[in-house]
Amino acid sequence: MKRYLLLCFLLIMTVTLSACGQKDSESAPEVSGTPVAAEEKAETTTTIEIAPPDGWTKMEESVLPVHYMKGTASFMAKAEPFAGTTLDEVVEEALAMYQKSFDNLEVQGEVEEIKIDEKDARKLTFTCSISGMDMKYVYVYVFVGEETYAITFGDQASTFDSIAADYETILSNIHFEE
Repeated sequence: MKRYLLLCFLLIMTVTLSACGQKDSESAPEVSGTPVAAEEKAETTTTIEIAPPDGWTKMEESVLPVHYMKGTASFMAKAEPFAGTTLDEVVEEALAMYQKSFDNLEVQGEVEEIKIDEKDARKLTFTCSISGMDMKYVYVYVFVGEETYAITFGDQASTFDSIAADYETILSNIHFEE
């Protein structure tokens, strides 16, 4: 139980670290399987529609606007304050931040160019150590309106791949409405 609680804390901390350096306060969307609107900095409204596969539970107590768990795996989506004006710049900025934050960071393969809701996106997969635990993450970055969204999946490296099909299902079914 302690290990599960530590993992949950570490996953939340990981996403929180990615928001370091935020310049403006923002409201981000909440999602419970049905669309919920969020006010953005430019006074636009973005809705994220997400219907995770069976077994994913919405973390009602989370400080993050979109946060689901399945066992020790975590899925999150939120607007991030990256300065990059291209997706490749965002990935470089994120990698620089993660290299300072995580031990033994190792990018897995190449950064992939993918589509999320018909929008260009970049998919970064990496492993690292956090408090002696081997972790694996997929971070997907996509521009929606004036915002950069980070969609993240994380789990222990030993179990991450066992539900990789769920990650692909979630990514293929996300819909942003501006």
